[in-house]
Amino acid sequence: MTALAHVGWSVPGGLGAAVEDRLDQIIDPCSTASVLPMSIVEMGLVADVTLAGGRLAVHLRLTSPSCLMVGYIAREVEERLAGLADGVDVVPDAGLDWDPGHVDPEIAAERARRLTFLDLKGLARPAG
Repeated sequence: MTALAHVGWSVPGGLGAAVEDRLDQIIDPCSTASVLPMSIVEMGLVADVTLAGGRLAVHLRLTSPSCLMVGYIAREVEERLAGLADGVDVVPDAGLDWDPGHVDPEIAAERARRLTFLDLKGLARPAG
């Protein structure tokens, strides 16, 4: 996680850090099938976090309109943030906003390094 991951989130400092820490523990299920499991923060899936009327709202940026993991991610967000505010609302987008540029640059570089390593070993190429 980078120190700048929650810049722009609409949550006060101390609470923002606690929210970021907890969200950074949620691994994107689809990334586990890749060479480097990434948190929803590292993947850039958290577009914004707001606090209004004592409730946190976590605005998710889905990687695809057909994301099958949104229910799992929403449940994890609600469970991990429980107790930090009077309630938690998860607000997913339509899955049209995310692109690989949202991935934390350090994590993206590590993923690329691992993919290059696997390709050099012939493990990243399809058989045949």
